[in-house]
Amino acid sequence: MTTQISIVSGFLGAGKTSFLKKLLPNLEGKIALIENEFGEVGVDGDLLPREFPVKEIYAGCICCSVVQDFEKAIRELVLGYHPQHILIEPSGVGSLSDIIKVCQGIRQTGDLAIQIKHLVTIVDAAAFEDYSENFGSFYSDQIANAHIIFLSHMNQMEQQELEKVIARISTINPAAFIVKEDWYSHAGEELMEILHTADGFGIDAKERMNVMPAAKVFDSLSIAKPKVFSEAELEKVLAALSGKEHGCILRAKGILELDTQHSILFNFTPQHCRWEYLAEEKAAKVVVIGTDLNKEAIAEWFGK
Repeated sequence: MTTQISIVSGFLGAGKTSFLKKLLPNLEGKIALIENEFGEVGVDGDLLPREFPVKEIYAGCICCSVVQDFEKAIRELVLGYHPQHILIEPSGVGSLSDIIKVCQGIRQTGDLAIQIKHLVTIVDAAAFEDYSENFGSFYSDQIANAHIIFLSHMNQMEQQELEKVIARISTINPAAFIVKEDWYSHAGEELMEILHTADGFGIDAKERMNVMPAAKVFDSLSIAKPKVFSEAELEKVLAALSGKEHGCILRAKGILELDTQHSILFNFTPQHCRWEYLAEEKAAKVVVIGTDLNKEAIAEWFGK
């Protein structure tokens, strides 16, 4: 049996984990996940179903600094669990072309029967212009190597702006199938039908151009046990994340405990910020990713 590998890529905060949560119930057969967090604690793994194995890899990108952990995770899953599908959610600053090459290298050893099936990139349409301008090589690599591109956060845009973004994405990757409606409007089984449109595509990682290792560009701060918050304190901290006095915060996410004894999940990017109650209690943790971060000052916001 050949294990089919699907990679769900996308820049920081594009919506990869939400996409997987919607997709997973519609996959048939044995499933396993590999979750990669740039920070030293994992948040997304706590939000996904646990009916199947989830390998979490922290503190770097599986395309470069923790590539050996990535290879080990694939081998352990294939040899120990024999899944029909492995879904991989890379770090938001990972290089998709390098991840493809790592998977191809594992396959070429000949001792594992694996095959890349789907290459998905989720693009935050509202953030496209900003991220493309400031992080072009990281950003374009994820788009250029995808077979299917899903768009998120489209409802904040005028139609003319959206068409301009889609045109630029098509320029970066003329061969990709671009889903021109917000992916979240599709049911899980519809997402599967769209993915099947890429079946049979040849896998050929394009050469990455001038992409430095993510660790040389981005900072991360991980907090394993933040303080308990009131709702007022939470709103204050979330507002502070958008300021520039302590560096450029590109992504912050985490699980926090409120003084009402509820757990909440918060998600922040410069374009979007929201929080929601969780149905069950989870361990509190926070990850912040950005550039030129004043880690001590940011840690104080969370009581550390």
